[in-house]
Amino acid sequence: MPATEERTTAASGEIILEARDVVRKYPGTTALKGVNFCVYRNKVNVLIGENGAGKSTLMRLLAGAEQATSGELILEGRPVVFADTRSAAKQGIAMVHQELSVLPNLSVADNVFAGRELCSRAGAVRDAEQRERSMDALERLGSAVDARAMAGLLPLGQQQIVEIARCLAHRSSILILDEPTSALGAAECERLFGVIHELKQQGVSIVYISHRLQELMELGDHFTVLRDGRVAGECDRTAVSRRWIVERMTGRTAQAAAAPTKAIARGEVLRTNALTLHGRDGRVVLDNVSLRIAPGEILGVYGLLGSGRTELLETLAGARGGYSGEILMHGRVCRFSSVADAMRHGVALVPEDRKRDALVPDLSIRENISLAALRKFGRCFVSRGQEEERVGKLADELRIKTQDLERPVSMLSGGNQQKVVVARCLMCEPALLLLDEPTQGVDVGAKAEIYQILAELVAKGMCILFTSSEMEEVQQLAHRVAVLSRGAIVDEFDAQAASEDRLFHAASGARMAGREEA
Repeated sequence: MPATEERTTAASGEIILEARDVVRKYPGTTALKGVNFCVYRNKVNVLIGENGAGKSTLMRLLAGAEQATSGELILEGRPVVFADTRSAAKQGIAMVHQELSVLPNLSVADNVFAGRELCSRAGAVRDAEQRERSMDALERLGSAVDARAMAGLLPLGQQQIVEIARCLAHRSSILILDEPTSALGAAECERLFGVIHELKQQGVSIVYISHRLQELMELGDHFTVLRDGRVAGECDRTAVSRRWIVERMTGRTAQAAAAPTKAIARGEVLRTNALTLHGRDGRVVLDNVSLRIAPGEILGVYGLLGSGRTELLETLAGARGGYSGEILMHGRVCRFSSVADAMRHGVALVPEDRKRDALVPDLSIRENISLAALRKFGRCFVSRGQEEERVGKLADELRIKTQDLERPVSMLSGGNQQKVVVARCLMCEPALLLLDEPTQGVDVGAKAEIYQILAELVAKGMCILFTSSEMEEVQQLAHRVAVLSRGAIVDEFDAQAASEDRLFHAASGARMAGREEA
């Protein structure tokens, strides 16, 4: 299917903002190649595409952060030019970025008016008026957050609400949300969806970007798909299906990913016995967790935000000490003193936040991949030839899309950055690979590739333990599923029995009857 514009059905609704024939060129590349994009009034306008398709570039143009090389923007029927984000904001356009910009040491009200303070003629900030208008915006969102509270002490979901309140306080009529649920739990996502529905009723037009197809299908009114800098399809919700989205995103016919074949192997790679961990405040983080995993097996750990998923993987990877109970690798009790120690014993972790906890953005792709295994290439001096050979082989095996391994890793898409972190772990030849939210922030095409890579690894006898907050991912990827709630394993079953009802029931804290009787 060529990457040309397709309108499956006639668009319905009044256009409030339109990008016409927009082109955006950078040195050596063209990010947008004649894009036509419409924002319909009082609708959730979904923009979707693989990483590198041009979504972020287009949104930066609409929000005034960048200017088009050619083409024009039409707002309320008249051409406009935004010199910067401030001029776009004056026209009612605001953007909430994936990486929140909350100032942690300021109050909620100060965050809402940061950079646009209400001042008297003498230059004094009108704090009382700012608090009042902030409370009005928060109440409009159905939030009970105190405008005087310190923003950095709020949960992530409430910080997201503060960002949206900032836009509403300045009377934004078009709100761009870029991956707004990427770091939210299930309950926070539901609250955000409710806010979005309320905003539509109040006359706000939403542009919504996400890789999560389920929430797009739930929220979206109008869908636009970008591929390779062009519009590959545009459609009203009534004619949208997952197949329609995936085929236009990837240019390929949608196929269901096959579940990984479980290798037939005896023995255990990992076993934990009554693993217990307390947080700094004395709260139980892990509560008598007992797990086992065999060679060639994928064990999925499902749980809601705060269930202890990340703490479990970090404990197994040597990042957290002070636990009680046992961790056994190949039948031998291990107590890892550090992440490096765990790697030497065959345990490697792909963390949830790759940008914060895994990647060194200023280093090259090659350097990021080989960083944890430099001793393999020499004691005093690194053999560059051996390093390049091994890194190049891994990059090919994991299908990392780049023409030059010397490029900064920060220039890669999210899916390719995730593959780089996996490649670094594989450099250490682990027997157990731990993955915390393995496909967070990657598009549907990269997600399918990562699933395929993991299937190939277990086919070779490696075992994988992963955590995910996405039910569909757990159902598709795991051979067995353990459900974690409040730090305890409350249910465990084969993947075939992992229905959404059963997963949600167990993750919500209610033990299944069969497990209680056992």
